[in-house]
Amino acid sequence: MEKFGIFQVLSALAGLSETQTPPPAADSEPAAPESAPPTATNPGLFTDTERLRRAEQMLARHDEISRRIDRNNK
Repeated sequence: MEKFGIFQVLSALAGLSETQTPPPAADSEPAAPESAPPTATNPGLFTDTERLRRAEQMLARHDEISRRIDRNNK
């Protein structure tokens, strides 16, 4: 009997996991922490007023599309 495709994929994935190196032992020295998370000094791409304006524009477009769909479905 032939294996189904999903079983072939699972078998391949199981084979990959067996060939991977095992995780380091718990008694070995811990790895160095990764880079620090971004700080709050970076305000982002847009200012608060730009975000508000963009959100209002997006909601207006959504309402316009919703109204158009409602008119077409009558």
